[in-house]
Amino acid sequence: MQASTDYAMKDATPETVSARSTLIKLTRKRLEKYATLLPKLMVGDDPETIHDLRVWGRRLQQAVRVISGKPKSKQLKKLLADIRRVRRTLGPCRDLDVNIAIVKAQREANGNGSVNRAWALIQHEFERQRPNLIERARGKLAGEELLKFISRTQRLTSAAERDFDPVEEISRAMTKSMDRWKESQAATGEQPDSAALHALRIAGKKVRYSAELLADLGQVDVNPLVKSLKEIQTLLGDWHDRTVMQKYIEKFIRRAGFLTDHSDSGRILLAELEKERLRNDGQVTNIRQKAAKVQQAWANWKAGAAADS
Repeated sequence: MQASTDYAMKDATPETVSARSTLIKLTRKRLEKYATLLPKLMVGDDPETIHDLRVWGRRLQQAVRVISGKPKSKQLKKLLADIRRVRRTLGPCRDLDVNIAIVKAQREANGNGSVNRAWALIQHEFERQRPNLIERARGKLAGEELLKFISRTQRLTSAAERDFDPVEEISRAMTKSMDRWKESQAATGEQPDSAALHALRIAGKKVRYSAELLADLGQVDVNPLVKSLKEIQTLLGDWHDRTVMQKYIEKFIRRAGFLTDHSDSGRILLAELEKERLRNDGQVTNIRQKAAKVQQAWANWKAGAAADS
């Protein structure tokens, strides 16, 4: 279904018309990418498919929101709910895949000694859980009507006939998201807890996806902000992944009889957990430094946007 070209109002600038056209093309490409990944998940279990499906869902969600505007229609709410359901269903699978990757890295770093063997117990348990977790996720997603989802998204995209400036709307939404990011950053305080850092990570995702969409629309001045957001999100993502892994390992060690049957490995894993906690604590300083870079990049972008207006 092709988008109507009647949406280009007489008073719209050529730049605005071009941005709308580019946004619609980007949305179609994101839909195509997302729609090809879901069937792959139903027949394969590649960790990258799970990761990419979640990422492209967020990207599609962001683009469709801009096209549809406010207030949200029932069709848009249904579409966004479908994307969120897929992403959340796959969340535990993604966490487990990240845990397996971390454990493999630990084993590679520790050679063939007792520490390696202790981590091997964890890896075996994670890999044992994975097939069942994937199957449960597939069962929950089996009812997803992909063709109807595609049709709904195409209808929303093709109905983009309202008079709007994508760059202006994305910038406005990004400002709101950045306000929430700043609140989350302030809430981390001197001794940030898991909840505060997790909130900062989630708030940063919203700003980043808006900024990346602006960059895709040709707003190159936003690239330094995108770069700084990627840097802090990498640190926060690593922190989050290791926090999740620690919880998994703690639960594993507490299993009835484990410390009795594997006393040496149990002691080693407890020591390794402490190292991971210290590593996460040490990341807080780096996170604060990256947060300062984000705020500076944001101020620079805002100043440049004000000068251009």
